[in-house]
Amino acid sequence: MAQTMEGKAGATSQAPPHRRHRRRYNRGAYFYLFPTFLILAIFIYYPIIESFRLSLNRVAPFGGKELFVGFENYTRLLQSADFWNTVKVSLWFMVGTVPVGIGLAVAIAILLSVPLKRLSGIYRTLIFVPVVISSAIAGVLFRLLYNPVVGFFNHWLSLIGVDGPNWLNEQTWALVAVTITVVWRQLGFNVIIALAGIQQIDDNLYEAAKVDGAGVFKRIWHITLPMLTPTLFFLTIVNVIISLQAFGEINILTDGGPGRATTNLVYQVFVDGFVGTHFVGRASAQAFMLAILIIAISFIQFRGLGKRVHYQ
Repeated sequence: MAQTMEGKAGATSQAPPHRRHRRRYNRGAYFYLFPTFLILAIFIYYPIIESFRLSLNRVAPFGGKELFVGFENYTRLLQSADFWNTVKVSLWFMVGTVPVGIGLAVAIAILLSVPLKRLSGIYRTLIFVPVVISSAIAGVLFRLLYNPVVGFFNHWLSLIGVDGPNWLNEQTWALVAVTITVVWRQLGFNVIIALAGIQQIDDNLYEAAKVDGAGVFKRIWHITLPMLTPTLFFLTIVNVIISLQAFGEINILTDGGPGRATTNLVYQVFVDGFVGTHFVGRASAQAFMLAILIIAISFIQFRGLGKRVHYQ
């Protein structure tokens, strides 16, 4: 009787074969995922945690001394006129880049989708080229184009009798100049994504519209744009995030000037964290405020625009 009980206990103590196989399978999966987890932990999760810790401290400008101040950095930011000016610049920059960039991309994608374009492959390549150019190179290139004396922009305007502005040194035009640069550099990505979305639309819809007598513009308005809403929604989310994180073009073209006219949140984080007296705690707090702003805008987009997306 005792031996029978011991046999049953030994049998129950051993896991079924399928469970042992599942455990070995999970260990193998975790083994292959470990390098990814390690890289994410070092370069993503640890910096986020460390940045939040620094945002709760007042850090000595040129030393390692820290003083815990809680949410004092956040409170001071909310009471600072300069902080709200950077928020305003960031939002205006987003409003200027996102609709214009997506609108141009959709128009160009529609033109490239016409089958009669024999050189459409070359056009797509040329349009995508700016995407592989770094923001620093784009900034240097457009700095030459914006030059009030030898720049091409003012030269082209003079051909039609218009005196070009001093693009980068006037508060009225500096943000416009940076907006044009970012729209140009991001245009290739937007065009390729929009073109991929257009090519997924069923041709039978266009053929039926032609039979009903619909012209080109009616087909675009009633077929292309409604069926392209998932792509437009994706482009809107991506472009909003990119516009709120723009830095390279601002750093090269204007250095945040003139008179803080182009100082957005990202550039202010750079100035506070790495320039001058190094207000690391305040810079970290601003970085988290920027993250909250991006999350809030994305949430609004999902709740507002997400309901109007038409999936096939």
